[in-house]
Amino acid sequence: MSDWLEHDVLPAAIVAALLLLVLWPTEHSGRRLLQTWGIPEPRPEQTRAAVRYLWQRRILYIVLFLVVPPVAGALIENDDELPGMGIFVPLLVAMLLAETVATLRPVGGVRVASLDRRTWRALVPRWAVHTMAVMVVLSVGLAVLALTVGPVHDDGLPEPGPGTALAYLAVCLAMIGLLVHLAVRRPSVADAEVDAALRTRTARVAFGIGFGWVGGTLLITSQWLYGLYSISRDDGGPARPAWLTDWFGRVMEYTGLVQFVVVIVCWMWVALPTRRSLAVTTR
Repeated sequence: MSDWLEHDVLPAAIVAALLLLVLWPTEHSGRRLLQTWGIPEPRPEQTRAAVRYLWQRRILYIVLFLVVPPVAGALIENDDELPGMGIFVPLLVAMLLAETVATLRPVGGVRVASLDRRTWRALVPRWAVHTMAVMVVLSVGLAVLALTVGPVHDDGLPEPGPGTALAYLAVCLAMIGLLVHLAVRRPSVADAEVDAALRTRTARVAFGIGFGWVGGTLLITSQWLYGLYSISRDDGGPARPAWLTDWFGRVMEYTGLVQFVVVIVCWMWVALPTRRSLAVTTR
């Protein structure tokens, strides 16, 4: 019990407290959210709607982030996971679940139907979809390549492995697809102008989280392959596959750094856009 509290609950509680301090919804943050997503001068009632929107999601972020790591720790006993995965993956899971639950909440008030047909193309920039597709194809390709090696029994290989990476990826894509679909189909609030801004924000934040998750699966597989490359050079190590050349192994060594930079850049441009970039990508 004490180990569980020390290694699972306590770290999650500390991070949750910091997140709560940073993410606490205020009138200023509600106004800034609407200004970021397309309403230059929001009215007071619009700002209040944005604060409620933030409150529904950010409180769920904290609650779910407290719940997910202990549950994952109880279900998956793994003492050799990649650095940061114990915090990074639960945070992404909590954020996606929070967005999903909050988006499914019923909306009150009288709504005015929009004459414009909504599609995902109006919410998510095409470059982000194309970049995500490239990362997914690369992640799946490397994972399948790693699985062709067959079972390798060696303590030097990092965990989780490529099979787990594929499972992560499938869950991630399903949740992102659901969130974008909900953002297209379901209203966020009764006010049509605010609703359009918050729909865009929901879809693009989901995509931003997805970049982090897909980048994590790519990191898992590339580091597993680099681990196989490293141990196969040692005497008595498993036989190295013919395609796992020195060049390929070195590329896998630095893939993590490259994907980290790509994920950060994509997150900033998709989920934290400037007003100018938002105007360009939503035209």
